[in-house]
Amino acid sequence: MAKSLNAMNMLLELAQRKLNQAAEVLAKANHDVAEARQQLLSLETFRQEYITQQKNLATDGVNIKDFNNYTIFIKNIDQAIEAQKQTIDHFLAIAKHHTQHWQICQTKKRSFEVVIEKNHRQEQKLASQREQKQMDEFSSNQHRTALASTQRT
Repeated sequence: MAKSLNAMNMLLELAQRKLNQAAEVLAKANHDVAEARQQLLSLETFRQEYITQQKNLATDGVNIKDFNNYTIFIKNIDQAIEAQKQTIDHFLAIAKHHTQHWQICQTKKRSFEVVIEKNHRQEQKLASQREQKQMDEFSSNQHRTALASTQRT
């Protein structure tokens, strides 16, 4: 049983390493999502600031060329915002995949822990039974010795 316990401990260590690796990859995926969201927020903030700035400048009047440039620039920002939203969706899908992989690794690791705990309990039970048997034999031997002693006298 000791060999199987050593093998299980090795498998548990391997599962722990895989879980750690999965956690690192998941952390990077979550970081990528957060970074992409921050970039989206920056784009949206820039868009709003640009609109506000252009409104302030428009109080003096705007020629058609400037208005066309403004419209094109806003469209470009809007396209960048949409592209960034798609990037976020992509990173969210990757993070979801890595979350599922991490959960699978966690389940495997826990399975090994359960088997090892079960083996430990079984070993303790067997040790307790052996100890009880030895105590019973010792007690029985003591009783026979005492009985033999009283019969001689």
